Amino acid sequence: MKKIVTVLLSISGFLSAFSQETINEGIIEMKVHLTFPESDQPPAPEAGGNSFRIGDLDIKSKMFFKNGNMKMENDAGMGKNLTYYNAETKTTTTLMEMMGKKMGFYSNEEEMKKLMAGADSSNKPKVQAFKPEVFIEYLSDSKVIAGITCYKAIIRYKNSKGEEKQQELWYTPTFKMGEGLKMSSFMRTDVPGLNKLKGFPMEMETVQPNGMKMHYTVTKIDKEAKVDDKTFIIPSGYDIKPQSEMMRGGNMQFRIGGSRD
Repeated sequence: MKKIVTVLLSISGFLSAFSQETINEGIIEMKVHLTFPESDQPPAPEAGGNSFRIGDLDIKSKMFFKNGNMKMENDAGMGKNLTYYNAETKTTTTLMEMMGKKMGFYSNEEEMKKLMAGADSSNKPKVQAFKPEVFIEYLSDSKVIAGITCYKAIIRYKNSKGEEKQQELWYTPTFKMGEGLKMSSFMRTDVPGLNKLKGFPMEMETVQPNGMKMHYTVTKIDKEAKVDDKTFIIPSGYDIKPQSEMMRGGNMQFRIGGSRD
């Protein structure tokens, strides 16, 4: 009986050691390391191709957030692309410069309805939102990331095909984001359950359907930063179209920061 009480007290002490705070404003920096699959590489010279190989790619990202609004700057060394999320309209807008042209696209609930209608009109299966049941296992494994002690967690779920999936990640239980800001937008991933995590995700690696690996690591957190409201104003001069116009056969015609929307 004494052993049980001791264990319970230890667990209680572990949990109470973290007075979790909710932050609604600040700046978070991270790095993303992309590893492209062989299928995305051009043919080798002996196969009639050229000698240029894509290799890995490192992207530096900086997220400004305030009261649910977000601005993400992604820099891969070849120019920046920007992503804005408006909490009031629930609209995500992505901007980029390609071959001297400023362009972008936006997506919201109305756009998603159009995409679904488009799928139906082309005799494709109706697109429906998939919301799997998620289970999160919290482990005691720890390591320091960006000066913060983080712990391992495993998100377990079934995909739309009923296949068992799991996602390992490292998180800090010391704080979480305020309402309205989606972790999937920050991490640019479709892994379910991130918003249910009892803390903030600090590091994880995902694998895209085409085999591309994306390793995310938070490098700096400034919870005291004061973010100007003007930060979330979308700049002029960009040709911004609905996402439905930027789709072809269900796939984006270009890549954003190495990932595919």
